[in-house]
Amino acid sequence: MSRHPAPDELLLDYAAGVLPEGPALVVSLHVALDPAAQRTVSRLSALGGALLEDEVGSDLGDAVLEGVMARLDGLAVEPKTPPPARRPGFEWAPASLMPYLGNKQWKRAFGGFEQIEIGLHGDTHRVSLLRLQPGNGLPVHRHVANEYTVVLQGGYTDNTGNYAVGDFAVGPGPQEHEPIADPGEPCIALIVVEKPIVLTGAWGRWLNPLLRWGWM
Repeated sequence: MSRHPAPDELLLDYAAGVLPEGPALVVSLHVALDPAAQRTVSRLSALGGALLEDEVGSDLGDAVLEGVMARLDGLAVEPKTPPPARRPGFEWAPASLMPYLGNKQWKRAFGGFEQIEIGLHGDTHRVSLLRLQPGNGLPVHRHVANEYTVVLQGGYTDNTGNYAVGDFAVGPGPQEHEPIADPGEPCIALIVVEKPIVLTGAWGRWLNPLLRWGWM
């Protein structure tokens, strides 16, 4: 079980299918890596189905509901599409992430880490895969909106705790933090931000406009 699970309200929204694409992706990766989150989402989905059945049954009547269910039982079930094959070097990536990767490659970013930017369809959240070498960290920063992180390989530590594979972090908001990769293998995490971060180090006032304009 993850030491840092996603909040229950976020798992509920994920199970209900109401999250935007970016947050839904990061939660799906957490669910894929954390058995406890899988069980929670399964229970929430089953509960939602039971509530919907009760609501439909009360509106349409049991006879109509039974007829609809009988027709559904007679429909052919489409075979599941096999998950995309993992690319060499991306064995750590859960299946739900693979369609977003395509042929993307790691690129060096400001601050000495590597990243892969992931495009979304109609969602304004910014989604990135980050790779930090052991002992390296992100610049000191704070957040002005939601940030969600899930660790996919290795781990990192900041002033809110230590995060390992499958752990889920919600950005600390206005509190400054500086995630630093733990010893061992490189730390790889998917990060979803609603608005650009605010750098708070010595060069922050000069670099923050570049972040807001999407140049970094």
